Amino acid sequence: MLTELWPALVIMLVFMFLNFPIYISVLAAALYICIFVVNMPLQLAFTIGFEGISRNALMAIPFFVLAGNCISEGTMGKRLIECFTTIFKGVRAGLPVAATLASGVFGAISGSPPAQVAVFTKILHKPLADSEGDKMATGLIISSAGTDGLFPPSVTLIIYGLISEQSVAKLFIAGIMPAMLLTVMYIVYCLWKCKNKTMEKIDWKEVAKAWKKGIPILLMPLLVLGGIYGGFVTPTEAGALAAGYCVIMGLAMKDLKPSDLIKVLRSSMRTIAQVFILIVVSTFFARMLIVSQFHLAITAGLAGLSPWQFLLMLNILLLMVGMFFDPIAGMLIMVPVLLPAAISMGVDPVHLGIIVATNLLIGMFTPPFGINIFVSQSILKYDIKYYTICLAPFIGIYLVALVLLTYVPAITLWLPNLMFG
Repeated sequence: MLTELWPALVIMLVFMFLNFPIYISVLAAALYICIFVVNMPLQLAFTIGFEGISRNALMAIPFFVLAGNCISEGTMGKRLIECFTTIFKGVRAGLPVAATLASGVFGAISGSPPAQVAVFTKILHKPLADSEGDKMATGLIISSAGTDGLFPPSVTLIIYGLISEQSVAKLFIAGIMPAMLLTVMYIVYCLWKCKNKTMEKIDWKEVAKAWKKGIPILLMPLLVLGGIYGGFVTPTEAGALAAGYCVIMGLAMKDLKPSDLIKVLRSSMRTIAQVFILIVVSTFFARMLIVSQFHLAITAGLAGLSPWQFLLMLNILLLMVGMFFDPIAGMLIMVPVLLPAAISMGVDPVHLGIIVATNLLIGMFTPPFGINIFVSQSILKYDIKYYTICLAPFIGIYLVALVLLTYVPAITLWLPNLMFG
């Protein structure tokens, strides 16, 4: 059975290199397996795809996408950034440190790395490039957005919770320490790399003014996460709360005009449609792999490995997948196949979720198909080879963090075990 699946992989790769959309490439491979390998009726594609998108947990995604687009369209992102840049300009490497911290807070609001790259590139790239050099500015902005996929509310972790049947609230908590670890590593790198840069005097009146404007935005993560962990709302209801809060605050602060909402809604619907198409197709593909018993072949092939060897092979595989697939598609395809093998090796499903998410988020800023790179390229117009140079040290930081997260499970599990027992 396993040898019969190779043509499906070839079909997928050929379609991808012919520049077909990723959902078409995955669908073509899934249809091949359905027709020629498992001999099942084609209507299953519709049945399984509908099952994939008819789950309540997915309703959180449109709301968080809308919230992120509200922030991106107006000046709320700029206000957030100014809260940190005004106070950290008196610190060595102040602007890169401010950018890193603002990145973490932005992630706790939107959970969308591409949206963050767009906002931060427009606002921070020029001042960062003037202060620390273009390579540092470009690499920092594109790669630091990866923590958005770990800080709650993370769309990536919502998808993982759906597939693995794990608590989304528990996964959100599990992502906090890994995201903070990456943030600290970035700050340490910035302090080392930019040690000879001059510092400016802090203008405390400017700081007070910036924080006064930024407090409504800074309150949103507390509102959302406080609501979830205080037991007042579910993650889906928290998404609705976040979207409503962003719309109301945007209009109240005159950050958004009523006419801007049409643009925000169109952009949100386009993104949501792309995400849900990927969910439909990837769910069908993953189900075909399971029906063809591909997951059993994977489990049997890994049977002779020790847990640390299994995790090493898992990371290598996921890094390769992340270089070619969107994190959502990568999750939907790989998790149903890898989860049984991981559990048989004694890997905690929550720990596995953070490992998978981190690997796939690295792929978002790794050539040749890193979506964060394409978002930046649409604004800066740099050559793809230049991005490879800019991102190399930051990819190294993520790989070191990945090793720590993989082989020190306590970093991931300590906080959720403390809160959930």
